[in-house]
Amino acid sequence: MACADVARPESTVEPVASVADIERLSAARERRMEVALRCVASGYLSDGCSCRRTIPVGAVVSAWARELEREPGERFFHFAWRDGEWLAYGLEDGLVRGVYCPDHSAERDERSFSYGSRSEHELTAHS
Repeated sequence: MACADVARPESTVEPVASVADIERLSAARERRMEVALRCVASGYLSDGCSCRRTIPVGAVVSAWARELEREPGERFFHFAWRDGEWLAYGLEDGLVRGVYCPDHSAERDERSFSYGSRSEHELTAHS
């Protein structure tokens, strides 16, 4: 599975030499931020169909950057976007590994809670 890698600055960017360079770099950054991540739920526990819901990469990596500021380390994290709570897995280096839409996030949380695998941190952080 590919990771979303827009949380970290590009290391190969040359120094900006002109207004045209600024505009070109800005347009490239905006295109990356518009890329959508698709919910990773594959339907193996329900109807057998993969979920088609998506979320802009920018929304996910911004939420992960905020989480990393609060506490370093890779983990699942919940974040609000539009009218729902999404779940994603973030890596310590700023990459995001995948996302669950609000419906599948809730299903996953319910299964995890019933099996006793949700951490105390997750339970208190979103109450």
